[in-house]
Amino acid sequence: MSKYKFFGKTISGPFTIPSGIIATEISSIEKIMNEIPEIGIITTKSISLTPKEGNREPIIAKYAPRSFINAVGLANPGVDEFIAKISKINIPKDKFLLVSIFGNKVEDFEQLAKKLYKYADGFELNISCPHSSLYGQVVGQDMSLVTKIVKTVSDFGKPTLVKVSPSLKIKDTVKHALLGGAAGFVAINTKGPEPFTFDNHPILYNKVGGISGKFIKKLGLKCIREIRKYSSLPIIACGGIFNSPDLLAYQKAGANYFGIGSALALMDSNTLKKYFHTLLLDFQKNTNNANKLIAKKLNMDYKKFKIVENQKLTSDVYYLKLNKKFILKPGQFIFAWLPDKGEKPFSLFDNKPASLLIRERGCFTKELIKLKSGDTLYLRGPLGNSPKTKGKILLYGGGCGIAALFLFAKKYKNTIALFGARNKDHLTYLNKFNKYCKKIVIATDDGSFGHHGFAQDLLEDLIKREKPTTIINCGPEIMMENAIKIEKKYLKPENILSSIEYLTKCGIGICGRCATKKGYRSCVDGTFLTPDQI
Repeated sequence: MSKYKFFGKTISGPFTIPSGIIATEISSIEKIMNEIPEIGIITTKSISLTPKEGNREPIIAKYAPRSFINAVGLANPGVDEFIAKISKINIPKDKFLLVSIFGNKVEDFEQLAKKLYKYADGFELNISCPHSSLYGQVVGQDMSLVTKIVKTVSDFGKPTLVKVSPSLKIKDTVKHALLGGAAGFVAINTKGPEPFTFDNHPILYNKVGGISGKFIKKLGLKCIREIRKYSSLPIIACGGIFNSPDLLAYQKAGANYFGIGSALALMDSNTLKKYFHTLLLDFQKNTNNANKLIAKKLNMDYKKFKIVENQKLTSDVYYLKLNKKFILKPGQFIFAWLPDKGEKPFSLFDNKPASLLIRERGCFTKELIKLKSGDTLYLRGPLGNSPKTKGKILLYGGGCGIAALFLFAKKYKNTIALFGARNKDHLTYLNKFNKYCKKIVIATDDGSFGHHGFAQDLLEDLIKREKPTTIINCGPEIMMENAIKIEKKYLKPENILSSIEYLTKCGIGICGRCATKKGYRSCVDGTFLTPDQI
């Protein structure tokens, strides 16, 4: 593979993934660094001095074909937690770690650069995020402040790149960045702030967001050409790059390196590696094969449902029955959306008609359980993959995780099940499973039904006796981890499939929040993962 130079460092490839996309967890950064040589520049999530939770879901929506609108809210763990994690991984010599930072005053950037100096190869200054009232674009519109921030960070001696907003005057941004000693530019950030509605409701919880993808490609090219008028410094181009014709267009406009973001939606880890490898070959040979690896259908459109029944099963578990079917396969999931209240991912308990088991947990589930017959609920999906299984299947789960297992029982007739629950009251849905499972074994914490104790107590003996060829797990993380330790004694890892409740915010692999310890994203690599992926 050809080698590339970036500020004097030899890097393995000309690509990066823009800040805030996929590589938002350290495990994902490490996986990308070790597995995708075409990505030579590793751009981190934008980091602040203190942790920021970001916006509630929905954080992203499909704006137009191959285009999104998002308002993540600059979620990040804060600089100290970021350092604690990044310091524990080995960064290959042929990778350039570009740490994105943000704040709302010069002192914020100064402290961040000082703390991160030891770890960063260079800094990206996020003064262009369009949907925050305190950071990003509101900082970048003050040109004297831009110069001061750039000078303060660049004085530390590391290359300092300014991320450019297409909503501000490019000439002014470039001029004042150069006065501060900028080493290069990243262009463009998303366009906004913009509203976006469905059925007359704002989709994003933040109400407005930034637009990315094909919709802003022409704007991106225009901005690159304008930056190039005023500067000969390196430019990382972002904005609607999907294939080699896009790369060539941006190169002609004046770009040196390329950020790929929206094109990566729904790509699992294997496809991601194949895509970047193919894209670089396309770029070198003037072919266009990578385009075939881009997802054609995103399943992000909302479908409108009415509540038919809301049944309280226990003190904290509710059964919601909707008015029509929702077609999906076992193992896939959906997002449920209530306008102005939020959005969360769920496994459908059944699909004909659509129904959900809801455990009262946080703000959003409290709103869901208030729904009455005739109320509206929106669903999007299906998302995730349906695992391929064969032979005798053991379904193992606990709590509301059992909801994700019913469609497996319904589809595959040769199933047995082992379920755990707090008490008998939390098993009111068992009659559904009884129609399809050959055998069901139950454990309750209080002994009110079945075995008195944990389901884990019965797992090993059941595996020995029934000899399943595949085990499908779903439940709380600790329960799953303990189960996998037992199951690995008897089955190959590829025959143990587990769905763990990772934080899932976008569902299409873009935000990266559902990364496992090994860097896989459960929403696109799963949701049912093997032990080697967890």
